[in-house]
Amino acid sequence: MSEEDLFFEIPGGSPPAPPDSEETAPPPAGPAPSPRPASRPPPPTRAAPVHPRRRNWRLILALSAIGLVLLVAILAVLTFSVAIVPSSGATTYPYTVTYDVVFPHGEQVQIGNISIVAIPYPDRVSLSVDKVPYEIRLNETRQITAKHGTVTMLGIALLSFDFTLDAEYRGMSGNDATFRLAVRTSDQLPKFMIDRLLPGDVQARPA
Repeated sequence: MSEEDLFFEIPGGSPPAPPDSEETAPPPAGPAPSPRPASRPPPPTRAAPVHPRRRNWRLILALSAIGLVLLVAILAVLTFSVAIVPSSGATTYPYTVTYDVVFPHGEQVQIGNISIVAIPYPDRVSLSVDKVPYEIRLNETRQITAKHGTVTMLGIALLSFDFTLDAEYRGMSGNDATFRLAVRTSDQLPKFMIDRLLPGDVQARPA
């Protein structure tokens, strides 16, 4: 039998491809892409821990010390006083502070706890010093009292001294009496302490 007799057509089909024909193979399938994970919300931000501020102990101590000093100073001013009692008998008064003063006519004036009332006239003045009468002529100087004083502050006695008041009558100012008043002391005192002896209702200025 010849080769022509063996070759035949298959009805409705296409002739087979020659054995040496090359078919284009599809690209090899790669690994399947993995699904993308769903996006997660960012974690909540934690607030930074609040640390208590360190106290500045030096500043606190300094402010406390200043407050204590101010408190003591205020108490010292409020408790400052001069107690006047009868004289202890000092014989010398080497320290003198002099004031020009005006005593209101007929009104009681307190110097320390010394009560003074002045009735002036053109040529003289009548004084009542702790109810002891004095008559002082114009431009005459008289010692009108001698006392002992004790200065206390915060209940503590700071100074003790004797003093006298010497009054020189200088005439009338209107209806009032004018004097040159010398405060003589047995011990030297700060002037502000002597100023505290003079009441606010007496016009006084250093002479």
